[in-house]
This record gives sequence, structure tokens and C-alpha cells, in this order.
Amino acid sequence: MGVTKYQSYGRTLWKVDAWLVRPDGPPIRLRQSKIPTREQAVALEAKLKTDAFDGQFFERHRLATETVAELWARYEDIGRRDNRSWPTDVGRAKHLLHHLGGVRATALSLRHVEEYRGRRLGERTPRGGPPSPATLDCELELLKRVLNYAVRLGTLPHNPIADVRLLRKPNVRRVVVDEDAFGRLFEASEESLRPILLVAFDTGMRQREVLDLRWEQVDLRSGTIELAPQDTKSEAPRRVVLTARVVEALRTLPRGIGAAFVFPNPKTGKAWQDLRKPFLRAVRKAKLDGLWFHDLRRSFVTRARKAGISESVVMRMSGHKTRAVFDRYNVVDESDLRIAARALENHGRVLDTVAGSEPKNTKAPPRK
Repeated sequence: MGVTKYQSYGRTLWKVDAWLVRPDGPPIRLRQSKIPTREQAVALEAKLKTDAFDGQFFERHRLATETVAELWARYEDIGRRDNRSWPTDVGRAKHLLHHLGGVRATALSLRHVEEYRGRRLGERTPRGGPPSPATLDCELELLKRVLNYAVRLGTLPHNPIADVRLLRKPNVRRVVVDEDAFGRLFEASEESLRPILLVAFDTGMRQREVLDLRWEQVDLRSGTIELAPQDTKSEAPRRVVLTARVVEALRTLPRGIGAAFVFPNPKTGKAWQDLRKPFLRAVRKAKLDGLWFHDLRRSFVTRARKAGISESVVMRMSGHKTRAVFDRYNVVDESDLRIAARALENHGRVLDTVAGSEPKNTKAPPRK
């Protein structure tokens, strides 16, 4: 017992074999080997006895064995209950558990994070390319949430990667679909996909809001959809006003007795979970390669703003809560700049007319 010497593969090493007693608990035996020097072994034994006396040893010993997978298992119930994006988190967790699930949480470091990013960038997403920096940031943010939850529970003393920075690289898409391009996409789509695309293009609703739409939320007489807080990414309900062609498209949909979902998957009768394959077929047929379903939401915001609708009203229609997020969807292109320049010219002519003066010469002065 205590500190002893032993031989291993021709090397002299030291080990600690001690009984540690807490004031409020029974003794427990701790054995640790492969210590290089006697001084280190003696110091370790003294430190463990002090920690045990302070009531800290048992907690630290237990924490040393917690893995990322075990902490995720503890987080699952609370995440499923409180997080609207839970299905997305489950997908992100699969990558985290595949690469880091067996790592002890207390051993996590910047090295693990960098190795994780490197391995993920060598993988391919369903779109055929590597995951974007924003995707990696979302996965790391999920890992940090799991660790922070463990800290609040007292399972971890601290978050070992709390100071690891995110990549924060720009990931703003600028793809906007105009009416002509949407018409090609609509014609190239399968019959069951067409009304889904039309609702997304004309209302700016998120994909999950469209696919989970239930008939009880739709009022075709008033031409509105009522989204409760649990149906959308908001703490307040949202009313969506429908265009005439969306109302007409919804009127023509078959509606069986007891049907709950507006757009049921014909194979399951429940809401669609993934439109990737039929949407990709339509995109290829319409020769709109690179188009994402979410681009329809950006197209709605940009088209509405160009139609002269005030940005505050567009935000209310799309359900954007912050101006920063809204600006990511509101694409300003060269045509907007030209329109603005023409508007300034016309405004100048109006002022000249009101003042009773001739329009000023707008010719540039000759170069000297």
C-alpha cells in the first residue's frame, strides 16, 4: 500500500495504491501506475488524500470517465423537449458521436476540434460537396450546448472547449429565383410537388412550416394560414396571407375524411420528412443546377421588397425576427442600384421643375 516501485519492460516505474477516505463517505481504494518518478508518486498520493478530505475526489474520479456519447444521452431528453430544431440536432449529433463519441469529455481540447473539422471536410454531404464552415460551426455549437448542460447538472466542472472559436466564415447565398425561373421549375416538378413549391415561393414559409402544414391551420375563405409558436421559429403566432393562385391550388388538393396534413406523403400518409430527391429531379430537369429549396424563401423576400413592399411588412410576412437575419435574405443586386440611380435622376428633374429652372447640364466637364 502507498507508493511502491515496480519494473515494466526494463523500466523502473512507480505506482500509488491507497485508500482514500472522505469525512462524509466510506473509504475507496485508488490505484494508479506508470508514474515516472517516486517524487511524482508521493506528490500524487498527497494530493489525492487532500482532495478526498475536502470531498472533491469522488466527483473528479467519476467525471474522468464521462464520454461525449454519455453526455449526449443525458442531453437528449431535455433537447427533445425544449428545442424546436431537435430533428436537425439529431443529424448533427450523428457526426459528433461518430468522430468524438468515445472521447472523455474532460479530455476534449482544441486538438480534438481541429481533427474533427479536418475529418468532416473530407466527407461529402448529400449535395456532393464537403460541409460548409457554417455547418461545422452548428455542430460545434451543439457540442458546446451538451457540455454546458453537463456543467449545469454538475456532471462536468467546466466546459473544456468553451474558449474554442467558431469559424464564422461568410455563408450567405445570393441565389434568387424570378417568376420565369420558378415557372420552369414548376413545370418540371412532379404533380405532388407543385403545390408545395408554389406555397413556398408565394409565402416565403420555411420548408418545415410548409411540409408540416395541417388543414386546421388553413382558412381558404379568408385566404390565410395561422402558424402557432410551436409551428414556427418564433415565440409569437404568425398569420400568413395567401395569394390567389395559392388559394386556388389548395382548393384543388384532394382532402380525405380525417386527413390532417395538407401535403401528406402518399406512401406514409404523414408529413413529408425529406423532399431532396423529387426536388433535385425537378431542378435538373429545369436546368437550375445548384438551386436549394430554401432559395425560394430568399426569393420571396427579395421579390416582395422589389415590388415596393416596405421591409418591415416583408419581415412580418416572412417571420424574420431580427434585421440581421432578414438582411441575409434580402439580396440587393445591380438592377436595384440602377433603379436607385434613375430614381435620383428623376427626383432631381422634379426639383428643377418646381424651382422654375431649366434642367442642369449633366455632361461631365472635359478633361484638362
